[in-house]
Amino acid sequence: MKRALLLLMMMGAFRAEGWELSGTWNIYGTGFVEKSFVRISLGLTGNMELTKREVSELSDDVAEILSNDTVTVMNRRDADENLDCLTGYDIGLRVYALDKSGLDVKIWDDNLPNGIRIPIVYPELEPTLSEPFTLPAVTDDGLTYQVTFNSENAGKVRIKGYIDTSIGDIELNSDCAIWKQGTARPSTESETKSGCDSGMGITALMMMLLAGVKKFVRN
Repeated sequence: MKRALLLLMMMGAFRAEGWELSGTWNIYGTGFVEKSFVRISLGLTGNMELTKREVSELSDDVAEILSNDTVTVMNRRDADENLDCLTGYDIGLRVYALDKSGLDVKIWDDNLPNGIRIPIVYPELEPTLSEPFTLPAVTDDGLTYQVTFNSENAGKVRIKGYIDTSIGDIELNSDCAIWKQGTARPSTESETKSGCDSGMGITALMMMLLAGVKKFVRN
């Protein structure tokens, strides 16, 4: 307990100023799924709204916080009241079937639940590629996602699992780039760029969509 308290005091004393994670972030990624006899290329787009509060601003019913290792649970009363904490992120995600002709069909559109159950103390220093800041993974309704920051303005969200579409469950496996609104988009993970439509992929997809519409939305 003494070690945990000392850690929190050090974070309050030495956390670098002048950088900020909260605000609006953009999301972009690609991937593909094998469905029946075709390989369908997927595009993922969306946004994330990230909020923060100082410890002193947290609701009275918040008794615990996580240190910036996102594992160690601390008593909120033992923390420096001026420490910044991540308190929530709202993700809106859209999934498209992509076609080289430019005909993109949106097959899924939803909001992912906030993954921050306990406020998380900001890192002492700005995240970097070698020292990223990774939030706990969240699983909801068959979909697991995890947000990682590798700078003040960029990072990724790892998305794995299944989404329910009009052509049945589709498996997602993508590292989507995230970047703060108004900054340059970082590169997408190479393993999520692969995959292309198999000639008649978009036509076959349209036939499957028309066979049984559940969440079909046309761009």
